[in-house]
Amino acid sequence: MVHVRIILLVLCLASCRKLLTVPTADNEQSADAVFSSDAGADAAVSDIYYTMGMYYSGNVLSLINGMTADEGSTLNTFYQRYVNNSIPADDPQLYLIWSAYYKVIYRCNAVLEGLSHSSGLTPEKVLQWKGEALFMRVLCYYYLVNCWGDVPYITTTDVSQTALAYRTSTDSIGIWMKRDLLGAINLLPPAAERVRAGKDAAMALMARLCLQNGQNSTAEFYATQVINSGRYRLCVQDSVFLYNSPQAILQIWTKDGYTLPGQLFIPQDENVSYYPLSADMMGAFESGDLRKTSWTRSFAYGGSTWYYPFKYKQRSITNGDNREYLMVLRLAEQYLIRAEARALQDKYPDAITDLNVIRAGAGLAALDANITRTSCIAAVARERRAELFCEWGDRWLTLRRMGTMNEVLGTLKPGFWKDWAAYYPVPQQEREKDPNLTQNPGYQ
Repeated sequence: MVHVRIILLVLCLASCRKLLTVPTADNEQSADAVFSSDAGADAAVSDIYYTMGMYYSGNVLSLINGMTADEGSTLNTFYQRYVNNSIPADDPQLYLIWSAYYKVIYRCNAVLEGLSHSSGLTPEKVLQWKGEALFMRVLCYYYLVNCWGDVPYITTTDVSQTALAYRTSTDSIGIWMKRDLLGAINLLPPAAERVRAGKDAAMALMARLCLQNGQNSTAEFYATQVINSGRYRLCVQDSVFLYNSPQAILQIWTKDGYTLPGQLFIPQDENVSYYPLSADMMGAFESGDLRKTSWTRSFAYGGSTWYYPFKYKQRSITNGDNREYLMVLRLAEQYLIRAEARALQDKYPDAITDLNVIRAGAGLAALDANITRTSCIAAVARERRAELFCEWGDRWLTLRRMGTMNEVLGTLKPGFWKDWAAYYPVPQQEREKDPNLTQNPGYQ
């Protein structure tokens, strides 16, 4: 695999007053040059993953989502605005996250355009690269629409179309996302490496997307395809986030064996973590849950005991078998997707069977399959919270999908929570560049 970052001339826009801007660099190459060889095209696709795994796109959004939901707290005064759901429209962190996702999208579009005009490349590889670019574009839009609602839907590198883009409805974006994922499923072979999206990754993301859109039988179908593939298995908690984890459907390669979540959460010199878990999150673990034992650690601060996420256990360079990659998709989530989809189709015993697979790995007793619809869906939410905390803001997205955001956060954050805070403000910095960008309610 080529781990070379190529900055394409086609990615560099002419003006800073555009929806998306990418800085120029001395080692620019023209699109024709990049897509004239398999090595160049593969490096351009690798750069999409590299960009997705960077600080703002693949990491800080998860941190902020955790705080705006009910799993994260902070000892950083600036970040208290997220815990209190009082985010100003010109928040610099959200602006950088928004920009980072559109940079990834722009790279996906550039690859798709470059491949469509190329010749002399290996045909089978072209199909794979197209599938990867479609997959990664969908992954970006999945997080954008869940955090901002209607957003500009960009499928081109044409500046004249991106500079003054309007917001597109989430329903329309959802249709196009599903179309692109179907294309990716058809184009992608099984992945040779877990750091590149293959057919299983596309099906796993499709299961997630269909669950979000209320297409429960389809979500169940795709999750079942991944679970039954035999290519992944659950493993002990301490092994889940290692490179080439048996659970991993897709990870993002890291050069030095550690991840940014490790750096963000783990205290330096065993001192203080500035982004601890909330007391409400810690109270969600059942007695004897091995996930609490393996995936959290405590520290003392201000006369109290706090806990921080310890899923990623490295915060500095390591080259041994303990090196870690950034997890994007993993098997446990597919069981949880299928459990929720089955519960929503009144298949309660089957849903509980899936939950019990996850619970067994956590050292917990099996749930009784004789259960009501309300209790079954609540059990899915509890299990998902304990399993996927601090992973790409899953809790924030789950509260939205299940329709419980106002109930849960209104109770937990009285005086702070307002129902319009369910979506973040469209960055004022972008609205100043693009007068066609409207603002979400509550932030005017």
